[in-house]
Amino acid sequence: MENNGNRLLNKTKDIETMPINQELLNLIAPQGIEIKSSRVQMGEFLSKIQYVSGYPSRVNIGWLLNLKDIPNTIVSLVITPIEDVQAFVEGVSNLFSEQNALCYTLCCTNIEEEYRGLLDVVSRGFAGAILHDLAEGVALIELYNRLCRKLPLVIVHSFPADLDCNSITVNQEKGMKDAMAYLLGLGHRKIAYVAGEAGYSFKLKEKIWQEELEKIGLPPQKQDSIKAANTDFISGIDTSRREVLKYFENGNRPTAIFTANDIMALGTLAALNELGLRVPDDISLMSHDNTMFAKTYNLTCIDMKIKSVGIAAVDLLEYAVHGSDSTPRHITISPELVIRTSCKAI
Repeated sequence: MENNGNRLLNKTKDIETMPINQELLNLIAPQGIEIKSSRVQMGEFLSKIQYVSGYPSRVNIGWLLNLKDIPNTIVSLVITPIEDVQAFVEGVSNLFSEQNALCYTLCCTNIEEEYRGLLDVVSRGFAGAILHDLAEGVALIELYNRLCRKLPLVIVHSFPADLDCNSITVNQEKGMKDAMAYLLGLGHRKIAYVAGEAGYSFKLKEKIWQEELEKIGLPPQKQDSIKAANTDFISGIDTSRREVLKYFENGNRPTAIFTANDIMALGTLAALNELGLRVPDDISLMSHDNTMFAKTYNLTCIDMKIKSVGIAAVDLLEYAVHGSDSTPRHITISPELVIRTSCKAI
């Protein structure tokens, strides 16, 4: 924030309809603050806001240091969650904060970390726990079932499982069917599918993609299923970009592409830009998850309703901790088709 000097503003006369406790007002806000699009008025002083809303993909270490050397400048870096898991954690944490409850967040990247994390949760004596996006496997499901006998649990998952504890799942099958119905309704028949190399939700979406095209007598070719690595991480943007470029270099020309998450959508969009193809004029692009990426690039997508999932998870945990009925509850949330500007009829 750059202070442009002690510039006095003309004051307008206030019309008071009731007495104001000025002493109390001064304690709460010694200087009145009015925030506008590019300026902030603090009392009688006017300041200008300068901000950067877009960043290059790579920057040198310490690149913000020069900004802080500008006289009377405060540098603030605001980061918005880019993945649905991050948004889920942030939403749940905020809900617990409103209840003055302590929320302990543990992030795991593999099965070994997850197992140690579960033991840690039990040993710390927490009132309850919410487990999100767990690993698959019969042995692990049995572990979750044993754990819920020792601790009130809510499990948020996407794979089919016979769980003995409270659980929430998003109906990704319905979401993918809605996506295919929308693209087919626009007249698209050559639809490519971009997904990660492994994972239940990726396989489920691919199965429905294939089935819906087979129903209209146009089964997809093997090469129309494009697989990329590290698609749950930012590096997945580049791996997706490279795989989509290879797909087009081999002579494939779809009229639409569906990506199994928004990270892959960004990689696909980068590849299309390199190829000189415009979205949606030359090709339609549809995504899954509805993170900030989809909103920023106006992507038509399937919304996983992550806020609704977070609210339901907190409510279920309250039920598991304080409720008198120990019967597990299972909630299924339906995703929503969000139509923006990245798809067009042909």
